[in-house]
Amino acid sequence: MIFENMVLEWYSEGYDTRYIERIIWLSPNRELVFSIDMNNEKALPIMKTYTECLAGLDAKLCKQIDWINDNVPVTEDSLEEEHVQLREKAWEAIKDIVMVEPDCFNSKFRGVLVREAQSKTGLHKSTIYRYLRRYWQGGKIKNALLPFYNNCGKPGADRGTSDKKRGRPRKFENEPVGINIDEDVRQLFRSGIRLFYNSKDKAPLTRVYQKTLEKFFVTGYRQDGQAMIPILPPDDKLPTFGQFRYWASKEMDLEESLIKRLGKKKFETSFRPILRSSTQESFGPGSRFQIDATIADVFLVSEYRRDWVIGRPVIYIVVDVFSRYIAGIYIGLEGPSWIGAMMALANTTADKVRFCAQYGISIEHEEWVSSHLPQKLTADRGELEGNKPSHLIDVLGVDVENAPPYRADWKGIVEQQFRLTNLRSTRFIPGAIKERFRERGERDYRLDAKLTLREFTQIMIQNVLYHNNNHHMLWYDRNEFMVAEDITPIPRELWRWGIINRNGRLKKQPEHIVKLNLMLQGEATVTSAGIHFKGMHYGCDLAMREQWFVKARAGKTWRVKVCYDPRSTNEIYLWLDNGHQFETCTLLEREERYQNKRFEEVEDLLEIERYQGRHQETSNMYSKVELDAQREAIVKEATQKTNEAIKHSEESNSQRVKGSRQRRTNEKLLNREQEAFQLSEKAPSTERPSDNVVPLKRDNHNERKQSYIPPADKLSKIKAFLNEEGDDE
Repeated sequence: MIFENMVLEWYSEGYDTRYIERIIWLSPNRELVFSIDMNNEKALPIMKTYTECLAGLDAKLCKQIDWINDNVPVTEDSLEEEHVQLREKAWEAIKDIVMVEPDCFNSKFRGVLVREAQSKTGLHKSTIYRYLRRYWQGGKIKNALLPFYNNCGKPGADRGTSDKKRGRPRKFENEPVGINIDEDVRQLFRSGIRLFYNSKDKAPLTRVYQKTLEKFFVTGYRQDGQAMIPILPPDDKLPTFGQFRYWASKEMDLEESLIKRLGKKKFETSFRPILRSSTQESFGPGSRFQIDATIADVFLVSEYRRDWVIGRPVIYIVVDVFSRYIAGIYIGLEGPSWIGAMMALANTTADKVRFCAQYGISIEHEEWVSSHLPQKLTADRGELEGNKPSHLIDVLGVDVENAPPYRADWKGIVEQQFRLTNLRSTRFIPGAIKERFRERGERDYRLDAKLTLREFTQIMIQNVLYHNNNHHMLWYDRNEFMVAEDITPIPRELWRWGIINRNGRLKKQPEHIVKLNLMLQGEATVTSAGIHFKGMHYGCDLAMREQWFVKARAGKTWRVKVCYDPRSTNEIYLWLDNGHQFETCTLLEREERYQNKRFEEVEDLLEIERYQGRHQETSNMYSKVELDAQREAIVKEATQKTNEAIKHSEESNSQRVKGSRQRRTNEKLLNREQEAFQLSEKAPSTERPSDNVVPLKRDNHNERKQSYIPPADKLSKIKAFLNEEGDDE
């Protein structure tokens, strides 16, 4: 078929040139065709037969092509008012001609119409013919009459050099005009940019311009003391800063400059093109998890004493790339490290209903359904580098991928979760860091801390439940199948859709196998007091059956391999049969103060107690020094008195020792008189004790026949008797 405005390209073998024509009119009976040459600036319509064009198409002597005229805009909004006025002027000149078809294609009749347009508009004949030619070659549309200003100045080509100064005239006479920039000067500009701009110094462009002039445009040097000062030519012999800036922006390799100034890592993180979506890297739920950690911008208090500020917790989040579903979290004081990462991964396989119940939160299974391992795991080099994730790779079958250093963009999805968490919850918690730098005199936000680690974990669990079940992601790129099924871009809905339509990526392992391979490993000591581990003592049925504690007391202690979960001190696990079995060890009753605590909290408590003990040692030392001084003073005084008594005594050493037992008895009798309890408040007197005795009424038949001898009289008689014996000796 031949139709109006079709563009045909005619060609023949042996000829490089191509003849291109546009069909501008067809006769109603499809006998005649008028066309115009598209590449001829002097072309006029020519007549052909319809069968000639049709035969050329059938014989493949010509073919239809798409002809796009870059000079004709496709939108009316982009037109300038001045250009529209020129278009209307041209249209007024030719509209009476082009409306008379096909007579306007006849050269004689067209000549008459052109002369009438000349007299009417006052335009030259060649101008009217140029308008006609432009109208027909442009497809017979008015916008083809717009001025071709985009053809002016050879766009994309640099101007040639000459002695005449190019550029705009200067406003002031003394303003530097610069020089014409030729290829030699441009090469100097390139060298200056390479030396002074593309460097780690990050020099501004004004300094680069200065250093380029000093390097390549100096005419000599003058000495000023010890300094050699460059001599520059006059202003009219130097390029201006505007010229330097223009050519720098025109020829600078932006990617190379950013890499040289900021480094490859910074460029990849902040400036590289973002041409792919993270969702494209994941086929379905479990294809790829991302894990990362951050230190929360909030201070917490201790579980033991709420007046102790324990610092900021660490947040680990594991998120599914396909659905943005948060599969696991870990909130603690350990990390960012292997411990926190493993606890977060263990949480991905845990029963979330039981996990939430540990923190007093009751949920249904549908509210947090993930309990699986992924096919691939993207993490930081710090936590999952080296031989630590060997169990994760070899035993559990998870492929670990470590992001390069300083490439947070490789984990953009999980990084975004930290920002959302801070905006939703963290910044509104007492003790949160509002600003990185406090103003002088501003209140210390650490003193506002109110929440414990457990309470903060409760808030984070609520945040995860909101995100998984209610967070509407308007920016999520749903594929055509999701759109057809009207899947709402909520993580829970995307997870469910992926499980049904793109399953086979999630891995299910027994929870205890996953935990044994992910939990921290350590060594405990079997002692007579129990299985000692991190300052606490545990017991188990196996140890009781095999009498471990008796053997430890009768012989010596030994070590055993254990696994433990830092989130709970209630249990540790003994490895048995090379990891195929395990024995649960529970905390002993006497260690009840550690019950339902985290290992981090117990370690903090023990460390605080050790610190207090070290602090008390100093006080004890000062008290011991004072005690020794007082003892020495008493001993010194007593020694003087005793030595003085011995000096005046006439007894020999043997006489001093002889009779010690009897003297002890006498001393005891004297002490009894002084140590006897006396409840009355009367001052001591010389009255005999019998004077204060209240006689009891007795029956005559119970009265004692012998007379009563007071203790004081007995003591006097004993003393008299001893004195008599001494005189006899």
